[in-house]
Amino acid sequence: MPSATTNGTNGHTNGVNGHSKSALCTVDEFIAQSYDYLIIGGGTAGLCVFARLTENPNVTVGVLEGGENRLDDKNVLTPSLFPTLPGRPEYDWMMESIPQVSGNFYLHLRRNLQ
Repeated sequence: MPSATTNGTNGHTNGVNGHSKSALCTVDEFIAQSYDYLIIGGGTAGLCVFARLTENPNVTVGVLEGGENRLDDKNVLTPSLFPTLPGRPEYDWMMESIPQVSGNFYLHLRRNLQ
């Protein structure tokens, strides 16, 4: 889901540099903008970098995050429901590692659900 410092969709705001514009936008709106920095991944580290970069009001930063907008999904918003999400393709990338050297097993690589 692309996000930028523009658009007023869904009422969600990012508060960049004192602005209360939405962090969400369509793909067309996202690519119509120019950015000083483009961050791939809206997880904890990506959003920390975003926050630091946008401390400068003259810098424009775009963040790309994979997947659908699930900001209003009770399965994502309810902490006790988190254990129900792995293994469900609509919430999980369903990726596994190659067989591990120390044994004949795979690691399940979960999708970041932020």
